[in-house]
Amino acid sequence: MKQVRGKGLPQFRSVKEEARFWQAHSPLDYRGAFREERAEPSGQLQALLAVRFDRETVALLRKVARSKGIGATTLLRLWTIERLTEELAPPRKATARRTA
Repeated sequence: MKQVRGKGLPQFRSVKEEARFWQAHSPLDYRGAFREERAEPSGQLQALLAVRFDRETVALLRKVARSKGIGATTLLRLWTIERLTEELAPPRKATARRTA
């Protein structure tokens, strides 16, 4: 594998552009562009919840997940956590608008 010296990672304008880049390049070619960080597990996934979807919905879910570079179950988990966070957040106070 060739070493790319002195080159940093390009700036990506979209997730699709970055995905295309990584399909053609190896992170090992850009070792200097990354730093190692300790990852703290957020908790073990212990419970399994089965949800049934029709084929079209599953196909769409997989398409969206693929465009984001993640798996369909990961996308569902992220969306569920995001929505639960929104639902459990305290309600925002409505602000009155002034009319001129």
